[in-house]
This record gives sequence, structure tokens and C-alpha cells, in this order.
Amino acid sequence: MTSGAPSSSTTTGRVPRVVVALGVVSFCTDVAGEMIVPLLPAFLASLGGSHLALGLLQGLSDLVVAALKLASGWISDRQARRRPWILFGYSLSAVLRPLYAVATSPWSAVLVRTADRVGKGLRQAPRDALLADSVEPGIRGRAFGVVRALDHAGALAGSLAAFALIALGFTNREVFALALIPGLVGVAAIALFVRETARDPNEAKNGERGDVKRLVPFLFVVALAAFGAGIDLFLLARASELGASTMQLPLLWAVLHVVRSGLAAPMGALSDRLGRRRVIAFGLTAQTLVLGAFAIADDLAWMWLLFALHGLHAAFADGAERGYVADLAGKNRRGSAYGVYHAAQGIAAFLAPIAVGWTWDRQGANVAFLLASATSLLALAALFAFVRNDGHRIDPRASLPPTGS
Repeated sequence: MTSGAPSSSTTTGRVPRVVVALGVVSFCTDVAGEMIVPLLPAFLASLGGSHLALGLLQGLSDLVVAALKLASGWISDRQARRRPWILFGYSLSAVLRPLYAVATSPWSAVLVRTADRVGKGLRQAPRDALLADSVEPGIRGRAFGVVRALDHAGALAGSLAAFALIALGFTNREVFALALIPGLVGVAAIALFVRETARDPNEAKNGERGDVKRLVPFLFVVALAAFGAGIDLFLLARASELGASTMQLPLLWAVLHVVRSGLAAPMGALSDRLGRRRVIAFGLTAQTLVLGAFAIADDLAWMWLLFALHGLHAAFADGAERGYVADLAGKNRRGSAYGVYHAAQGIAAFLAPIAVGWTWDRQGANVAFLLASATSLLALAALFAFVRNDGHRIDPRASLPPTGS
């Protein structure tokens, strides 16, 4: 097939099988991860951790992830290989994540979280680059939306699994240990179903360096947005502070992921038609308003609605942002571009929970959430001030045959 010819994915509206395979891997991995996450704030508190410790739990791990995403994306471009990084990264997380079961102090929990996230840092940029390599430009938003929808569906399933296990009498530590099973299933799915088209390493070394630089204004917006998006654990802490029980926390987390899972694919597809910037703006508007509402809500009943509404930002932004990166980065620099994109998110996600945790300990939850809301509003303003609405650019160099599963 010539580079400019449309693939079957364009003419039929279907995404390639490798996209579905990557989505299944994400589903299994998030089942494992989200069996743990909604239990972490209460678990950390039981070990004597403060809100600042909770911020460090999230922030330090995200900083490690940011650095590794940058490196793995660049190296996968140089090697012209994505799959080995994806397989190793998912395997590492699957094995290390259940070690929460043996954590005995806040700092040991932080160490486990950081080690778990190393795997994500190694796999994320190569995975997104492989996905972008495998689809036509006109369905990039949809493809990323499909993977993110399955990702959030896994988070929903994991949250419900945690609720069911706690209801059946399992302890937090036993739930953490059982998370090994879905993680290993996800690794097996990569080994069996994820393939990539071989590329010439010499060609990959001559990538379009200017493409990554073109992303700088957008990355500034991404970093500001990530400051507000990177404090999910504090939503659980707020619900717990207002009286949510250990059994209710996984259900609140599930509500959040119902929205993310249900809307991620259609919103990604909408960005293909309506434009990336506009869809991202919808998400930032929702995030600004919802975080502001978290600042003033003082009753547990409001948490159910606010957790659902908080899912809107990720649903709008996930596919649109990743599609924008692929639109501007040529095929030989996509790993590097996604590495830089995820690094910008990671640095902000490192600073956000620490700043919010410190503010919460000294000024209270209201001021902490207002800080996050204000940063989201600043991201929205920067989006219209600095980011052009031309990310969805059909580039003949970017069109490749779909990778088989």
C-alpha cells in the first residue's frame, strides 16, 4: 500500500486489531492497579502517613515516570522497536505492584509506588508511539480513545473487585496481593497478541527534530492541566475525611471511571471531527469547575456527583491530547514526542500532589482544591493563547499500514 492510500481502518471506520489488543492489555493492567489505588489513602493513614506523605506517594512516583518516559520514548525511536519496552514495562509493574502487601511504613509504601511506576515509565511512550504508528491520521483520536476507554473500564472493574473483596472479608493487604493475577494476564496478552511492523533503525535516527519543538506551547498547557488532574488520591482523601468508609471508597472510584470509560472513545472520535483544541477546552472547563466544587463541598452526598463529573476531563482530554501529539510529530520521532509529552505531565504531577498536600496540612482542603482549580483555569487560558487549532494535520509520512495483532 502506498503511503497516501487510505487503509481499511479509514474506509470502514474500524481501528486496527493492535489497538484493541493494546486496549485489552491496559484493561488487565488497570484492573490490577485500581484494586489497590482506592484503598491507598486509608492504608497510608493507617501506617501513620500525613497528607504531605500522600502527596509524596503520588508525586515522587510520577517524577520517576516522567524521566523514564522521556528516555524510553527516545530510545525506542533510535532502536526502531517499541514492543520490547512495552513488554518489559508491563511485566515489571505486574510483579512489583503487589508488594504493597508487605509495606510496613509510609516510606515503604512510597518506595513500592515508585517501583511500580518505573514499569509505566518504561512502557508508556513506546506504547503510544506504536499505537500512533498503526493507525491512519483521520482516526487517531478514536484509536487513542478506544484504548483509554478500555483502560478506564479496567479501572472500573478493579475498583468493583476491591469493593467485592473487602465486602467478602479480605484485608487490604490480601487485596494488594491478589492484584498480581490480572497484571500477569495483561503481560500474557502482550506476548500473544501485540505485534509491530519492523522499521529501519537508520531511518529512525534521521527523524524530524523540529516536530518535537513544535509541541512546546502545547506542552506548557499539558503541564498546567496535569497539576489539576494529578491529585486523584486527594479526592479519595477528601471523601474519607467527610465520612466515606473503606467499602465506599472503591465505589466512588468506580463512579469516576464509569464516566471516563463511557466517554473516552466518543470524545476521542469527536476530536477527529471537531478539532483537538476545542475538545481539550471542554475538558479543562469541566476540571476547573469540578475542582472548585470539591473546595466548597462539605457533605459526603456531594462526593458521588463530583467524582462522576471529575471523570469528564480525562474523557475529553485523553484521546484529543495524544492525537494532537501524533498530528505534529513525524513517524520517526513519535517515541520522543510522546516521551516529552508524558514527561511534561509527570513533572507537573510530581509538583501538584506535594503542593496540594502541603497546602491541605496547613490551610485545609478548601484552599488546596481552590489552588488546583485555579491552575486548571490558567491551563484553559493558555490553551487559547498559545496553542493553534491545527493539530489535526494529515501528513502523508504518518500513514502506515495497520500493524497486525
